[in-house]
Amino acid sequence: MEEVLDIMEQGTTLSEEQIQELKSDANLMEACEDIHIAAHLLRQQKEDFDVEERLEQFNERHSHHPRQQRRRAIIRRLLFAGGFAAAAAILWAVFFIHSPKDSSSQQMEEGMLYAAIEGKNQPMLTNSKGKSVDIASFLDVVENPVTPNSAVVTVKDDASIPLDTMRFTIPYGKDYTVHLPDGSRVKLHPGSRISYPTRFVGSTRQVSLTGEAYFMVAKDASKPFIVKTGNVYTRVLGTEFNVKSWNEEGMSNHEITLVEGSIEISAVKGNTSAPHPTASRILKPGQQARFSAQSASFNIDEVDTYPYIMWRDNYFYFDNINMKEMLLAIGQRYNMSVVCHNKEISNLRVRFIAERDSSINYIIEKINGLGTVTASIEDGRIVVR
Repeated sequence: MEEVLDIMEQGTTLSEEQIQELKSDANLMEACEDIHIAAHLLRQQKEDFDVEERLEQFNERHSHHPRQQRRRAIIRRLLFAGGFAAAAAILWAVFFIHSPKDSSSQQMEEGMLYAAIEGKNQPMLTNSKGKSVDIASFLDVVENPVTPNSAVVTVKDDASIPLDTMRFTIPYGKDYTVHLPDGSRVKLHPGSRISYPTRFVGSTRQVSLTGEAYFMVAKDASKPFIVKTGNVYTRVLGTEFNVKSWNEEGMSNHEITLVEGSIEISAVKGNTSAPHPTASRILKPGQQARFSAQSASFNIDEVDTYPYIMWRDNYFYFDNINMKEMLLAIGQRYNMSVVCHNKEISNLRVRFIAERDSSINYIIEKINGLGTVTASIEDGRIVVR
């Protein structure tokens, strides 16, 4: 097995015999699945994925034997020492043999702004060990019969539920509002993920986010609420703000926009076991902080918070926005592929307002009403000319 991992580290190709040997080790296959998920999301969906968090879970499951420690070190080097592409390709091949074909791995065609994620239209809940669990055992989910693209999820307040950190991942094509144990509410953008404790204990209330969410935090002066996105921390007592975390060209980026109240933002350098905090900043309502791993600093600007309020209230609201950005948001909301054959799309800026629960046909009519492009639904895709 060590020989197989050494081959992977060198970036060479595995033989069929070596693949079968790799598959025969259940523990290592579980680790491969972890890295496969990260690789697949980063390469195919271009979705921000917290690889460090995934590795921390991997560490918990594979840290009790010298050989497992070596495997962990090799995988970390594969990911962070320039071997990510080679490792991802091999892990992809192994997992492809191991699992059913994923219909979402479609080839990107020319003009494709967003590729719909097929076969993943249900939310997923996993525990701190990365194991899928029954959602009904931990969450009360209420679907809205009038607006089927929205749902409200409440974390069960049950003392019999073991204390654990849960990860709730929602699919593209639907908005979810999560009610946390302290009474705070979080509206998750399609395709986002939140990690939260089954109960808030200790002196803080901390959650982790990948993607985008609007937070409406219940006031508790004795227990600050903290949102972790990568190495950025947003600390509040009770307020409303929007957080967006994404990956671009291999670099993590974070955007925090304050609507009401006051928040403190900070970032840490180094690994999670020995972090070195950077200078913290205080945001006032109407301010937006952007942090990129490349600059390793916060840029703070005054912004219009109305688009975030409208998103909270279930509206599409774009004002002087690049049309490509608008079409991407619509594709994610309805989980429909968007193909654009208009080469001038990047130069078009639009103003667009519509309810997020509107039918896709109505949205298409609204897009055509702008008078700048022609949109239609063809073979289940949004096609723009």
